[in-house]
Amino acid sequence: MSYKILIIEDEKRIRDSIVEFLEMHNYEVLEAENGEVGIRVAFAENPHLIFCDMMMPVIDGMGVLKAINSSEIASTPFIFLTALAQTDELNTAMSFGADGYIFKPFKSKELLDAIKKWLN
Repeated sequence: MSYKILIIEDEKRIRDSIVEFLEMHNYEVLEAENGEVGIRVAFAENPHLIFCDMMMPVIDGMGVLKAINSSEIASTPFIFLTALAQTDELNTAMSFGADGYIFKPFKSKELLDAIKKWLN
Protein backbone atom coordinates (compact mmCIF):
# COMPACT_ATOMS: atom_id res chain seq x y z
CA MET A 1 0.00 0.00 0.00
CA SER A 2 1.30 3.43 -0.90
CA TYR A 3 0.69 5.98 1.81
CA LYS A 4 -0.50 9.46 0.88
CA ILE A 5 1.29 12.24 2.78
CA LEU A 6 0.35 15.93 2.67
CA ILE A 7 3.06 18.56 3.09
CA ILE A 8 1.77 22.04 3.98
CA GLU A 9 4.75 24.38 3.85
CA ASP A 10 5.00 27.96 2.58
CA GLU A 11 8.75 27.90 1.91
CA LYS A 12 9.03 26.40 -1.56
CA ARG A 13 12.63 25.21 -1.13
CA ILE A 14 11.76 23.28 2.02
CA ARG A 15 8.53 21.91 0.54
CA ASP A 16 10.26 20.78 -2.66
CA SER A 17 13.02 19.09 -0.68
CA ILE A 18 10.54 17.16 1.49
CA VAL A 19 8.42 16.17 -1.51
CA GLU A 20 11.45 14.90 -3.43
CA PHE A 21 12.78 12.97 -0.44
CA LEU A 22 9.46 11.28 0.31
CA GLU A 23 8.84 10.42 -3.34
CA MET A 24 12.27 8.74 -3.40
CA HIS A 25 10.93 6.56 -0.57
CA ASN A 26 7.87 5.64 -2.62
CA TYR A 27 5.28 7.72 -0.82
CA GLU A 28 2.53 9.50 -2.69
CA VAL A 29 3.08 13.14 -1.77
CA LEU A 30 0.57 15.98 -1.92
CA GLU A 31 1.67 19.54 -1.36
CA ALA A 32 0.22 22.90 -0.42
CA GLU A 33 1.85 26.32 -0.22
CA ASN A 34 -0.29 27.67 2.62
CA GLY A 35 -2.89 26.63 5.15
CA GLU A 36 -5.92 27.52 3.06
CA VAL A 37 -4.74 25.35 0.15
CA GLY A 38 -3.66 22.66 2.63
CA ILE A 39 -7.15 22.41 4.11
CA ARG A 40 -8.72 22.08 0.65
CA VAL A 41 -6.21 19.40 -0.38
CA ALA A 42 -6.67 17.51 2.89
CA PHE A 43 -10.45 17.41 2.52
CA ALA A 44 -10.29 16.44 -1.17
CA GLU A 45 -7.53 13.83 -0.93
CA ASN A 46 -7.90 12.35 2.59
CA PRO A 47 -4.16 11.84 3.26
CA HIS A 48 -2.83 9.23 5.66
CA LEU A 49 -0.50 11.75 7.37
CA ILE A 50 -0.10 15.54 7.39
CA PHE A 51 3.12 17.47 7.97
CA CYS A 52 2.28 21.16 8.46
CA ASP A 53 4.38 24.26 8.99
CA MET A 54 3.29 26.25 12.02
CA MET A 55 3.93 29.80 10.76
CA MET A 56 2.38 30.48 7.33
CA PRO A 57 0.47 33.22 5.56
CA VAL A 58 -3.29 33.07 4.91
CA ILE A 59 -4.07 30.36 7.52
CA ASP A 60 -1.38 29.31 9.98
CA GLY A 61 -0.73 25.78 11.20
CA MET A 62 -3.03 26.08 14.22
CA GLY A 63 -5.85 27.17 11.91
CA VAL A 64 -5.22 24.13 9.73
CA LEU A 65 -5.18 21.83 12.75
CA LYS A 66 -8.48 23.26 14.05
CA ALA A 67 -10.12 22.82 10.63
CA ILE A 68 -8.88 19.24 10.31
CA ASN A 69 -9.95 18.35 13.87
CA SER A 70 -13.49 19.56 13.29
CA SER A 71 -13.91 17.38 10.19
CA GLU A 72 -14.35 13.78 9.13
CA ILE A 73 -10.56 13.42 8.75
CA ALA A 74 -9.85 14.37 12.38
CA SER A 75 -8.12 11.03 13.02
CA THR A 76 -5.42 11.76 10.42
CA PRO A 77 -2.05 12.04 12.20
CA PHE A 78 -0.93 15.69 12.18
CA ILE A 79 2.73 16.62 12.72
CA PHE A 80 3.91 20.22 12.96
CA LEU A 81 7.12 21.32 11.26
CA THR A 82 8.33 24.31 13.26
CA ALA A 83 11.25 26.61 13.87
CA LEU A 84 9.57 27.70 17.11
CA ALA A 85 11.02 26.21 20.24
CA GLN A 86 8.60 27.95 22.58
CA THR A 87 7.16 25.41 24.97
CA ASP A 88 3.86 27.28 25.45
CA GLU A 89 3.02 27.26 21.74
CA LEU A 90 3.97 23.60 21.35
CA ASN A 91 1.92 22.63 24.40
CA THR A 92 -1.04 24.54 22.97
CA ALA A 93 -0.61 22.74 19.64
CA MET A 94 -0.54 19.38 21.36
CA SER A 95 -3.61 20.26 23.46
CA PHE A 96 -5.49 21.11 20.24
CA GLY A 97 -4.76 17.64 18.88
CA ALA A 98 -1.39 17.73 17.11
CA ASP A 99 0.23 14.31 17.22
CA GLY A 100 3.78 15.64 17.30
CA TYR A 101 6.26 18.14 16.00
CA ILE A 102 9.61 18.23 14.28
CA PHE A 103 11.96 21.17 14.74
CA LYS A 104 13.45 22.93 11.72
CA PRO A 105 16.05 22.42 10.51
CA PHE A 106 15.47 18.69 10.63
CA LYS A 107 17.17 15.63 9.27
CA SER A 108 15.44 13.41 6.72
CA LYS A 109 15.55 10.53 9.21
CA GLU A 110 13.23 12.49 11.51
CA LEU A 111 10.57 12.54 8.78
CA LEU A 112 10.94 8.80 8.20
CA ASP A 113 10.80 8.11 11.94
CA ALA A 114 7.54 10.08 12.23
CA ILE A 115 6.08 8.23 9.24
CA LYS A 116 7.03 4.85 10.70
CA LYS A 117 5.56 5.82 14.06
CA TRP A 118 2.22 6.97 12.68
CA LEU A 119 1.69 4.79 9.60
CA ASN A 120 3.37 1.44 10.22
